[in-house]
Parts: sequence; structure tokens; C-alpha cells
Amino acid sequence: MTDEIKKAKDAAYRFLSYRQRSKKELIDKLKEKKFSDKTIEDVVQGLEEYNYINDADFAFNWAESRVRTRRIGPIILRSELLKKGISKDIVDKTLKEIYNKYSERSLVIDALNSKAKMQKDMPEEKKKRRLYSFLAQRGFSYEIINEILGGDCLAV
Repeated sequence: MTDEIKKAKDAAYRFLSYRQRSKKELIDKLKEKKFSDKTIEDVVQGLEEYNYINDADFAFNWAESRVRTRRIGPIILRSELLKKGISKDIVDKTLKEIYNKYSERSLVIDALNSKAKMQKDMPEEKKKRRLYSFLAQRGFSYEIINEILGGDCLAV
């Protein structure tokens, strides 16, 4: 093993020690540290063989964490995973698994319950518009939002 490969592996292990990473995140980090493409390829391949990096596992764990802690919808989650370099096939599969486990409808209701308490003294129409905007920014589908808040919440 060459000295550069050893240094790249050490850097990769350090980077992975904080949290699970996608393949793209790891490659970007190693490129940032100025390792050669060949070295990066060798290190990443070795880490994949030992399952230290696995985009499918990473995508599911990332998605589940984000849904549980932030109550985000599939639109935002898809965007985040794609930015992390996860393939479209893995993203689609992950979203299907996550939203089979966590109902999008119940996530919307949970998010609403936390937000609605802060807006209890607001006029009903204003409150509805703000809640609609809040849920849309969280990445929930317009169909689900309209179903839960009622179809007239688009009127601004």
C-alpha cells in the first residue's frame, strides 16, 4: 500500500467516523484534500467492499432521521438525497419505504399541531395561509396539504 493510499484511507475513516456518508460526499471530501483520482477510486472501492459506504443504507438512514426529527415531506427529502449524490433509483426506493413506514398524512398533522399552537390568536384565513406555506416549504405535496387544510387555502 502506497503512502498516498494510506493517507487517503485515514482521511476517509476520520470523515466516516462522525456519521454515515454517501459515496459522493466521501469522494468530494477526498478530492478536497487533493488526492489523485486513482487513489480515491481505490479507497472508495475498498470501503464499499467492506460496506463502510453504502448509498442505499445511507439514503434510508438519512431519510428516516430527517422525517422523524424535522417532519419533512417527500419533495424536500428527494432534493436532499439527490444533492448528496444518491441515484434516482435508490431515492425512489427510499422514499417509498419511508412513506410506507411514516404516513405523509400523519407527518403533516404532527407538523401542523406544533405550528398551530403558536398561531392560535391569528385570524383564521391568515393562519390557514401561513400553515399552507409552512407545509409547502417542508416539502409536502399540495394534494395532502389541501386535503388536510381544505381546498380553499390557496387563496392569498
